[in-house]
Amino acid sequence: MFYKEFLKITNVLDEYFVNAFDFWLTTLSDREAKTIAVSAVASRFEVKYCVADEMVKFAEKEGILKKRYIVLCANDECEFFYGEYDAEDLIHLLGTVGYCHNCGKEFIISYDNTQIVYERIKNPNVPESLIREEIKKREKKLEGGINFSPADTLAKNPKEIFELYYKPSESAYKELTKLRAALDGPFKTSKEKGDALENLALCLFTQIKGVSGTNKIHTNTNQFDCTIRFPQSSGVFPTIMNYMTPYFIIECKNEMEKQGKGKTPSNTYFHKLSDIMSSNDAKLGIVLSRGEASKEDIAIAYQNYLICKGTEQPKIMLSFSDNDLKILIDKKTNLLDYMEFKMDMLTMNAQNATLEMFEKVNCYNI
Repeated sequence: MFYKEFLKITNVLDEYFVNAFDFWLTTLSDREAKTIAVSAVASRFEVKYCVADEMVKFAEKEGILKKRYIVLCANDECEFFYGEYDAEDLIHLLGTVGYCHNCGKEFIISYDNTQIVYERIKNPNVPESLIREEIKKREKKLEGGINFSPADTLAKNPKEIFELYYKPSESAYKELTKLRAALDGPFKTSKEKGDALENLALCLFTQIKGVSGTNKIHTNTNQFDCTIRFPQSSGVFPTIMNYMTPYFIIECKNEMEKQGKGKTPSNTYFHKLSDIMSSNDAKLGIVLSRGEASKEDIAIAYQNYLICKGTEQPKIMLSFSDNDLKILIDKKTNLLDYMEFKMDMLTMNAQNATLEMFEKVNCYNI
């Protein structure tokens, strides 16, 4: 085994496959090692796509591979290479018009013509002589080649789209953990108490690329706890992101009562949020409280959804609590994916749904 990191998964994935992948990755030319596609791995080693995906994702997690995005011309019978980008650059290109110098036509840059590939960024810590010696022992052809498939596009990988826009760093998670620990005080004033939750909300939601936020917005009739701007607009956005534009409102309640669950938000917060959204262009509103929303709260949100369903101004009101913060911060669940789940549960009027019910079972649990 050239990459010692792969020894960690030989008892999880098929050992023959892991060894073969290790040798193949080690001996790929630098050019070929810049465009490793999951479908190509699956085809080459005759394994299921999900098995190849687990292998590649593990290599990425270990710092051996790095994810990149390649845009191809979308015109029929062309599919010429247009450019390669990192996540930050791609976000600004999606939905824009590109010009292909091969076919001489314009095309829209979208999820459908954006391929997910991986680049080898780390070589194994072994002598070159050992690699050459091992190559001589093997007879199989080493060339990998670029072998793209529709299965490698962003359009076929919705989880990758969410990860494109939301992937906090470890330092960001440390800051979120610190801000959550500060929610219980001690506080000198009620303003400090409210600010603690608002600061956490701003830190969490501004981890989404392309957004900005503040807790200083006042109108003639209301003060918004947090206003999150997402001024971008594109027909290629995932559903939840269409509701985030041009901005959305977060109402925060950092209160601890002595009876009952002790933290359930008053339904006046949902009525207040509904009134605020009715007076502006916000399509998405969130109540962030320490406790879970009551059945009455959920009913208010659902009725507002039904009333505005099919109109030019839909109204999606979601509830986040301490339990949700634990899922987002401790378990590092993708915020956009989780918001989409919350929205689906609202529109279904589902009372008992959990994220685990909808999680795709991996071929292997790595």
